[in-house]
Amino acid sequence: MSEEGDGTLFSNTKRVREAISLMNGVDETKLAVVVRRLARAVGDKGGSAAAFSEEEVEQLQSHLGLSAAELSTVLEACSYILEKTAYDLVKPADLSEQLQTSGMLPPQARAIAGVWEAEAKGVLGKLRNASLGGTPRLQATEWQLHVQAARSDLSRVAEPRAIFQLVTDG
Repeated sequence: MSEEGDGTLFSNTKRVREAISLMNGVDETKLAVVVRRLARAVGDKGGSAAAFSEEEVEQLQSHLGLSAAELSTVLEACSYILEKTAYDLVKPADLSEQLQTSGMLPPQARAIAGVWEAEAKGVLGKLRNASLGGTPRLQATEWQLHVQAARSDLSRVAEPRAIFQLVTDG
């Protein structure tokens, strides 16, 4: 929930209000297409920046009637909404309600919630499998044990030697 503890999913910051205002000015069908594309890019290495090429960004600017800065704000906000929704495991109906509580118009809120309903399983699967860039994850282990039980000059010798191979994803 938000930092204020007021029960809303999204903080009512100036940046969020600005982004919602811009999204309210975008046709809900076009907004749904953009959000769907961003949902498919969540968890990828480039994130929302890799969702659209430079040429596609220019086309989006003209189709949506937004400046470069406004489009950037909309894309970042949509990515934030998707990531926050995934993190909190929000249901589509609750997402629509939360967006409307934050000031989004019902058609735009329903469009985003509809995309979330269709894409949630894929987004959550990608995020579960994504590494956060920390230490490498262990993928497999292999081991060998060699024991020397005796030598010609000593009757009983136990010299175990183990070799471990750890296979990581990084």
